[in-house]
Amino acid sequence: MLELINLGGWVMYLILGCSIVALGFVIERFLTFHYARCDMQSFFPPLENAIRLGKTNDAIAHCETSKALVPQLLLLGLKHKDEKIEDVRQIMVDEIQVHVLPELQKNLNILATIAKAAPMLGLLGTVLGMISMFQNIAKIGLGDPQKLSNDIGYALVTTAGGLMVTIPIILIHAYFYGQIRNFERELFHYLTRFLRALRKRKEVAQ
Repeated sequence: MLELINLGGWVMYLILGCSIVALGFVIERFLTFHYARCDMQSFFPPLENAIRLGKTNDAIAHCETSKALVPQLLLLGLKHKDEKIEDVRQIMVDEIQVHVLPELQKNLNILATIAKAAPMLGLLGTVLGMISMFQNIAKIGLGDPQKLSNDIGYALVTTAGGLMVTIPIILIHAYFYGQIRNFERELFHYLTRFLRALRKRKEVAQ
């Protein structure tokens, strides 16, 4: 591997740098998504029951036990429990659109940029390798196969390096956006159930 990197020259080192940066952001996003998850099938029923019984303090304490995405959103709703249902819903929807989703999408544009830049760097290496090869042909003709093979190797290695960085990033980028869509569906699903429980609590109180 080190020989291939050396063969690719400075362009290959740029591609390697891109891969290291991308790896850092991939790990950061995996950790963010991991801590954002919560087993809502077991978390939500006790919360829903506490809301319907009017035990708001118990519901707030239950949400405070988790730092995950959906529980924190529901905690925000509980803090505005005395307002109109429509106002509570708008507050929670604004929180999703203004803070939650942008936070989930954070740094994904950097991964997308690296995915576009890496093959371009590989193409640059290919062009430079071909230019060097034609310059050597013009100087010494075809009498030095070793020199020509180095130039061809330089051209091909950088192309391969760019693709090796780009393809995994594209797949991971698509995976992350799939996870964001899942989070979004979960957020609105439990937002609806939360508001329904809150509405029933208010109807009972009346």
